Formats: sequence, structure tokens, C-alpha cells
Amino acid sequence: MTQDAHGEEICEKTSGWTREDVGKRIPQRETPNGTYFNELVVNVFCSMCGAEFIGPSREAGGFLGGHECLHAWEFNQVMGRDDGLTE
Repeated sequence: MTQDAHGEEICEKTSGWTREDVGKRIPQRETPNGTYFNELVVNVFCSMCGAEFIGPSREAGGFLGGHECLHAWEFNQVMGRDDGLTE
């Protein structure tokens, strides 16, 4: 277990995060889109379908946003709407 100057636990993983990593910080993570610093490992889930994600906070936002869009589309299909809006 590594800790930073503030006593926070550090996660050196670049993939394969587990529940044991939740709450730790990733000091630096490089992606094709840029470099992230001091990112928190989080555990989130979709309240509609129960799908779960453990990983960096940036990807967690994409996971949640993606599920929101998916479920809005599903509702549109059920309602027979094709304009992208929900009631």
C-alpha cells in the first residue's frame, strides 16, 4: 500500500480495478485523449438496470451518461417516439 503526502492511498493500476481499489487515487493515467492526474477510483451503478462500473472517475461519468442515453432511447422505443424526446 502506497500513500501520498496527504495520507491518501495510491493505486498504481492502469486497468483491472476492483472493490479494493475504490477510494484510492491514481497519480497519473495516460489515455489517447490526454493525461489525467490524481483521479479517484470509484464504484458506480446504473439505477435502471443495475449494471456496475469500477474504475477512474472520468470513465464512471461516461458509463453513467451512456446508460442514461441508452435507457432514454429504450423509453422512446416503447413510447413509439422517433424525435428523441421523452414525455
